[in-house]
Amino acid sequence: MLRVQNREQEANSMNAKQTEAATGISRRNLRFYEDQGLIHPHRNPGNDYRDYSEQDIRDLKLIRTLRMLDVPLEEIGACLEGKTTLAQVSTAQQFRLEQRQKELEAAIRFCRELQSAPRPDEEFLDGLLNRMDAPENRAGLFGEWTRDYKKVAKAEAKKVFTFTPDDPVTNPAELTLALCRYGEQQGVNLVVTKESMAPEFEIDGIPYTAQLVWRRMGPGILLIVRCTALHPEQLESDVPKARSRWMKLVHYGWPVALFVLLWAPRVIDADPANRPEVAVAGATLAVTIVSMYWVFRHFKS
Repeated sequence: MLRVQNREQEANSMNAKQTEAATGISRRNLRFYEDQGLIHPHRNPGNDYRDYSEQDIRDLKLIRTLRMLDVPLEEIGACLEGKTTLAQVSTAQQFRLEQRQKELEAAIRFCRELQSAPRPDEEFLDGLLNRMDAPENRAGLFGEWTRDYKKVAKAEAKKVFTFTPDDPVTNPAELTLALCRYGEQQGVNLVVTKESMAPEFEIDGIPYTAQLVWRRMGPGILLIVRCTALHPEQLESDVPKARSRWMKLVHYGWPVALFVLLWAPRVIDADPANRPEVAVAGATLAVTIVSMYWVFRHFKS
């Protein structure tokens, strides 16, 4: 087991600032790794500050090494807890990296073809597109992106979600019951930690808060329970940050982009005198589409 359990035997502990300098890990990420259960720094009884032992420093350096190799946090945690060995973790990651390398080979090959034809004619491009559309090449070009996008979309869906309770909710006890029923329906371990009309609860150890939202649906009013993660950074995927930002933009922005693509020709082709009205109508419709998309994406019955 990589982690030494008897921390009393450790000497020369460091505070957060010293640990940041020693490991190259920011204090924000130190707290994040603690929240994820990867490290367990001792609390100084005199000031309640965190003291990082020599073992913590070694663990943090290993965490940083594995994260730079894009190893998932779950596997790092299993390694630190002794559930798997470092050799097993590194072997599994090597296999994933080799698979990723194979997927990128097709893209690299097509880039080289484009370099050899700086002014390609239509026949060249048609041939290139046909080869790119081949199933074996399409999987290589888009397989990694698709997998990472699914990870980001799954993580974003856990940060904020909504559901409609089966029964009326008029007091904290009824809201607690609604949350517990939702947990049973979804097959998750949901534990209410603070009962109120703005309760706090945990799902598989991740803390959330909930609030009631009333939305007009036709002639009636629909009650929705909106649940928000208290620490959304705990739910971030292991996709690299730069790529994750772009995927979040796609995840939340594609309805608007699709609408603009479909509506722009109408505005351009409209009579100049009517273009403002067409544009306003389009903007109104866009807001409606985005609202419906939001409800559809978050709503769980």
